[in-house]
Amino acid sequence: MKLRTEHLFPTPIWIFDDVPLDNDQIRNFVYQVQKDDPDGMRKSNMGGWQSNDFIAPYIDNTPLGDLHHHATANTYTAGDEFGFRDYTLKLSNMWMNINKKGDSNHIHTHSGSMFAGVYYAKVPNCCCGELKFHRPMQDQCIKEYWGCNENFDRHEEAMNFTEWYVQPKENTMVIFPSWLMHSVDKSASDDDRISLSFNMHVFSNYYRENEVYPQKRYNKPNVPLSLK
Repeated sequence: MKLRTEHLFPTPIWIFDDVPLDNDQIRNFVYQVQKDDPDGMRKSNMGGWQSNDFIAPYIDNTPLGDLHHHATANTYTAGDEFGFRDYTLKLSNMWMNINKKGDSNHIHTHSGSMFAGVYYAKVPNCCCGELKFHRPMQDQCIKEYWGCNENFDRHEEAMNFTEWYVQPKENTMVIFPSWLMHSVDKSASDDDRISLSFNMHVFSNYYRENEVYPQKRYNKPNVPLSLK
């Protein structure tokens, strides 16, 4: 008798190594933006600094233009492999992250987009916080409702993992479905970790060509906005 195990409906992530970008130029721009806007904004970061959003087409007039180009091209590669056909991608937003010693990012998703990604422009030699993906907890709770920690493998067979780690590396870009839960571990490095995150929308060319998408918000002036 022979056993064959099949893994059904896997969730992909795409890792692009050696992305040909000028990290010195990107890092200098990140630090300049931080100097000009030291407060930035707070999203998932626990400590650290996140910039406000950069959006298309204005991003192409900054030193992030080449990064925008590679992020779009790489997301098309991911989308093609993910089974998308006859579609158009558009950058939703991109922002900068600087994590120092003790900084991290709590578990979150990227709502309102199809793909999310991160590019690493500066990575210390050690211990700067790994990117961690999380298995959906509702699935795990159903699987483990009958037992306790001693009853389950979560670390030996890949199909049983509850977490998956990606080690940051300079000139590496990671793209993943936006609904995939993820976080960043706390940095133990004395040096800065600089990354740039982005979200991508996807649009159907069929819907676009047949004017299915709304062109703008429309309200008839004689229709009340509330019912009495």
